[in-house]
Amino acid sequence: MKKKSIIAGAVLITAIVISGCANKPEFSGSSSLSSRNDAFSESSHSEAESGKALVNFMFSVKSTSARIAEIYVKHSNPPYRVHLNIDGKSIILESEPVLEDKAPIDPNMPESGTGWKYTFSKQMTLAPGKHTLTIALPIDKVLVEGKIVLQAGMNTISLNPLYNRKLLRPSKSQSFSAGVKTVEVAVNGIDVPVVNLNDSFGSRVVTKK
Repeated sequence: MKKKSIIAGAVLITAIVISGCANKPEFSGSSSLSSRNDAFSESSHSEAESGKALVNFMFSVKSTSARIAEIYVKHSNPPYRVHLNIDGKSIILESEPVLEDKAPIDPNMPESGTGWKYTFSKQMTLAPGKHTLTIALPIDKVLVEGKIVLQAGMNTISLNPLYNRKLLRPSKSQSFSAGVKTVEVAVNGIDVPVVNLNDSFGSRVVTKK
């Protein structure tokens, strides 16, 4: 299992590097993360099927491609996307961002300031039990993986972005304008350790502090 994860991670990192050569850090295709098709199915049900786990995936992040005077440019080529993979089956999530202005700049609030806010969500049905979750944010070149446990019935998988520190920001604190460094993962409100698979960030375990 560990060997398969290393190989999969290497393939994904290679895809990021290749496509990043054109200054567009996007995967080369929607099947980059896929190796099977039966791990989960998208769902619109409000209740879980008997003996199944119904998962609500949620992730909000703030990002801006560029700023020209007072014009804030959103990511468009490619757009900001989330690649979600569970047990070898992947799906690409997209979101139409909203320009958010949180003034004034507060060093204790990484998302203070003006930028584009993205909200991603997806509902899925899969078997309860242990699963391997892989998350990729190509724009920020973030690739993390963790082991999760789902219960029969309703479940939530929520992500929290950890931003890079901006040198010009007061006290050199985190800022969305510096990009996402990694993400924290929580399942049903419980933090899940994730391993960073992107070589540019190093291999380390990330836990919520």
